[in-house]
Amino acid sequence: MSKLKIGLALGGGGARGAAHIGVLKVLHNNGVIPDVIGGTSAGAAIGAMYAATKDPEWVDKRFKEFINSDVYEEMGVGRLQSDQNPESVIGQATKYIQDKLVFAMVLTRTSIIKKDRLAKALDYLIPVKTFEELKIPLNVYATDLQSGETICYNKGDLIDAVTQSGSIPGFVEPTKQKDKLIVDAGVSAPLPVRELKGKADFIIGVDISRGAPKIPMKKVNIIEIITRAERITSQYYTDMLSNEADFVIRPDVLGLHWSAFNKYDILVENGISAAKEKIVELKDAIKYRKSLRYRLFHLSSN
Repeated sequence: MSKLKIGLALGGGGARGAAHIGVLKVLHNNGVIPDVIGGTSAGAAIGAMYAATKDPEWVDKRFKEFINSDVYEEMGVGRLQSDQNPESVIGQATKYIQDKLVFAMVLTRTSIIKKDRLAKALDYLIPVKTFEELKIPLNVYATDLQSGETICYNKGDLIDAVTQSGSIPGFVEPTKQKDKLIVDAGVSAPLPVRELKGKADFIIGVDISRGAPKIPMKKVNIIEIITRAERITSQYYTDMLSNEADFVIRPDVLGLHWSAFNKYDILVENGISAAKEKIVELKDAIKYRKSLRYRLFHLSSN
């Protein structure tokens, strides 16, 4: 029998992507090395860093350096952090616009920051420039807002692909390609499990979504209703995708907003804790999938 091909699907979530690093540390130290990685947004960035080095400790060190760098400051993410912790990307962007931009500007602009800033940050984080330089095959996903289709990148310019995958709608400038308007893959593939089907035999999903809202709305108005509804819809979809993975790890991301990079350390630790709790079960599941018993059962059921 050929080797069991393991796929690792890393979901999007901005700062919550720090939990991916903790999960990768535990998987790596236990010899669970993916044969292929699929990444959305933050998952694409962390996936690229790991695929380039196969060293989660380096990924952790480099990300900490990034958070303390001028490149991070130039991103302007800190301006989005607040104690109010708005419900969604749309809600946060809307609040920012309300506070900082006049209505006329909202009608003429497509984003708060240019995508060049995100590309510069990713160039700082990722030690290689092309997919061909990676040590582990990587698939990076983005969404075409015009057609609603998910786009897959796995060759050529790595930095540009990850930039497109992480272009949060309303915050980072979208990419225009002929008739396409490309943004964050979280819109169509928040956890890229389906996208890895056919590319791996056993898919591990790492879900860093915020989870269903647990705190009642403090204000009931148009914006809060829209953002609450958007978050619930997104969570239902992510949960559905999680159920399609062969194995799922869900770190406690504390319901944090994507901009909460000030919680980096605790998110990494929560990723470690979640993976440690699941590692024995995961290794048993992989062992079973490799077994003659599974093959016989699979053949008989077909």
